[in-house]
Amino acid sequence: MLRPDAPEEGWPLPDRVKSFIKDPNNPLALRAKTLGLVINHREHVPNSRRAHECTEYARSKDKLGPFHHAVLESYWSRGEDLHDWAVLKKAATTVGLDADEMQAQVEAGQWRKAMEDGVLAGAELGINSVPTFIVGNKFVIQGAQEARVFRQAFERLSTQN
Repeated sequence: MLRPDAPEEGWPLPDRVKSFIKDPNNPLALRAKTLGLVINHREHVPNSRRAHECTEYARSKDKLGPFHHAVLESYWSRGEDLHDWAVLKKAATTVGLDADEMQAQVEAGQWRKAMEDGVLAGAELGINSVPTFIVGNKFVIQGAQEARVFRQAFERLSTQN
């Protein structure tokens, strides 16, 4: 989760984080620009628990990848609030999910345990950063890393097989 301890309504970013984000030498912004990606920086950290429960719903409908992509695009490219039902339902509709059914099931708590189990499994694996990538079930890459870090992991993986 983005911030597991975030209250339901989320919270404002600390001033030190805001200044880092606005810094023209921010490595994440520079990397995104090089790749032609749009990052819309927010001044608010949403509670992402609801989005994770919606993701479990999407997984149950074999739409995990497309839904996850739509949610990430909403958050990073458009700076939308991942706790807002309108944002989550738009992502669901975009990928062919029944947005009303998703909301009803999440509000009824149907996906809470699956989400909590996933968070616990991640913690047991030592995952404590967003994003985290597991490459070939052997290497863990935490945080927004440069492409060379991923290339090195894939190269190491190919030499071990």
